[in-house]
Amino acid sequence: MKNKLKIVLITLFFIISMNNISFANQNDENKNNLSTEEYEVSNETSQNYINKQLEKINIGQLEQELKNNELFKDLNLKQYIKDLIKGEAKLTDLINIQSLKNLILQQLSASLKVIIMIIVLALLSSILKSLESSFSSGEVTKIVNYIIFITMVTLVLVNFKDVLSIAYTTVNSIISIVNILIPILLSLMVVGGLTATSATLSPVFVGGVSVINLVFKNIIFTLITLAFCVLVVNNLSKNIKLKRFSELLKKANIVIVGAVFIIYLGLISIQGIYVTSFDKFTVKSAKFAVGSFIPVIGNFVSDSVDILLSSSLLIKNIFGSIGLILLIGICLVPIIKIFSIIIVYKIGAAIVEPIGEDNISSFMDETSKLMTVILVSVLAVLIMFFITISILTSLSIAS
Repeated sequence: MKNKLKIVLITLFFIISMNNISFANQNDENKNNLSTEEYEVSNETSQNYINKQLEKINIGQLEQELKNNELFKDLNLKQYIKDLIKGEAKLTDLINIQSLKNLILQQLSASLKVIIMIIVLALLSSILKSLESSFSSGEVTKIVNYIIFITMVTLVLVNFKDVLSIAYTTVNSIISIVNILIPILLSLMVVGGLTATSATLSPVFVGGVSVINLVFKNIIFTLITLAFCVLVVNNLSKNIKLKRFSELLKKANIVIVGAVFIIYLGLISIQGIYVTSFDKFTVKSAKFAVGSFIPVIGNFVSDSVDILLSSSLLIKNIFGSIGLILLIGICLVPIIKIFSIIIVYKIGAAIVEPIGEDNISSFMDETSKLMTVILVSVLAVLIMFFITISILTSLSIAS
């Protein structure tokens, strides 16, 4: 009898245990299904919000600006952003690599032609110098050398004008892109909860862009042009000595570029560090108040706010990342062009020195140094605004 009772009790215990396990599994499945549904709803809400935000953002002006650049002229920016969010595109897809290769090859070909012309002129000058004793008067040789030098100056002047024009256009393009991007990023910061940060940084960035535009286009490039004119006059005759004045103008340019660079980056870095803490405190306090004091739907509202803020910051970060790639793409070809011309003049000066007149090699070397200042100016503008967009992109209410 006791054995039968034990068997019955064990059987009942086993049945109850199986029911508990089955019920637990069913609960887990329900939780998983609920979690999946919540994720899908949340994901769908985020996607819809992001698409609506993208439709509201006016990027027509940005697309119009990019059409002037060979690397971006076929880009559909809005569709590209949607593909990027879905993971169907990469940031590097922005730049047309084939167009970049073609532009680099064209520049190398043009640079090769310039260096050949320089070598031919230097050889002609060397031949005339060796035949100087054959002429009854040395005045003929001097006149011919002047003609060769003037021809060289004309060639260099054309190249210098091209370099200055490339730099001016590049800085202008950078300023235009930044003037379009900064309002978009600041607006998305406001929607993303960074209201105080946006209000504080807006005048700093707008004022900074205007000052940089004024300094580089109206002061730096003007001083470089003046330095080149002084350099030409200095090399026309041994009796005219203006080399120190030309060097003074060149150093003044470098000092101005350095001062603007340090002051601007210092200002935006300090402003960006301390202002975001206020926005973080405000948003977290608001979310806590909504979640705690509104009955029933408080947590739901708080979570919805989280989704909206995160979606806005996601769009901001995508725009910021695209802006960084655009800045690099805009400057890539001009920097390669200017750099290749500088190398041509450095090589030309080295070749001309042993076979030609001293003033020709000296003139070419000094010109290459002025072109280097132009290149440094373009790089300084690029770096300043690259860091600006990076700071705006990195700002968020996340702890």
